[in-house]
Amino acid sequence: MTAKKEMGKPEYPMSIETFRNIGSYDLNQLRQYDISCFNGIVRVVKYRVTVEKIEEPKEVYTERLQKLWDESDNYHDYESLINKAKQFGIELTGMFGSKRKK
Repeated sequence: MTAKKEMGKPEYPMSIETFRNIGSYDLNQLRQYDISCFNGIVRVVKYRVTVEKIEEPKEVYTERLQKLWDESDNYHDYESLINKAKQFGIELTGMFGSKRKK
């Protein structure tokens, strides 16, 4: 059996940016109200996690949505991309999937 590869210890404070929508499931995965020790993992240090929505200009959303529109190769994305663009008042141009990798 090979030894477990140990990753570097994170430095605090840390900040990350993500495109993932942080919903109730994600928040519940982070919540732990009590100290614990299970299978050799001891949890006694407390962390504060702050989730902040980053507002960006409409042009940024337009560029991202257009890129997804152009490069998508999944017909399930068609209606979802149109609906998200409507939320921002954006009209997608060109044919769906016209720049997808073939």
